[in-house]
Amino acid sequence: MSARYKKWRGKEVAEEVKRNVAKAFGEFGLRAEGHAKRELRKGHGVITGTLRRSIHTAQPGYDWGGDHVDSGPGSPERGGTMTEALVDGENVSLEFGSGLQYALPVHQGHHSFEGYHFLTNGIDKAKHEMPGVLKKYEMKG
Repeated sequence: MSARYKKWRGKEVAEEVKRNVAKAFGEFGLRAEGHAKRELRKGHGVITGTLRRSIHTAQPGYDWGGDHVDSGPGSPERGGTMTEALVDGENVSLEFGSGLQYALPVHQGHHSFEGYHFLTNGIDKAKHEMPGVLKKYEMKG
């Protein structure tokens, strides 16, 4: 009687799982971006649309300060494309936000203005979609 053994692929499988999680985080970030952008609208944080267009994801180490531009209808769209999370050893991470100088006061509020909390609201809305996103990137077989 002969025993059949499969070759141990633990390290390869672990690396593939991290790559899949990085892709899932990227898709989650794109969904959170969409929700955050929908939080901002005319009369609720939008005058020219620059802030809304500035929201995006990036890998850790990204120079957010380099995103700052003056407000105007011709400002660049920073989001709309999926950024895979950075895999660094056992860590998988992705950043989400805006590099505009006035983004944080609009988000957090200042003086008597309570803020719109568009970034955290976007993430909160996307959380409900995370199980489906993870399922999409789960390993097969």
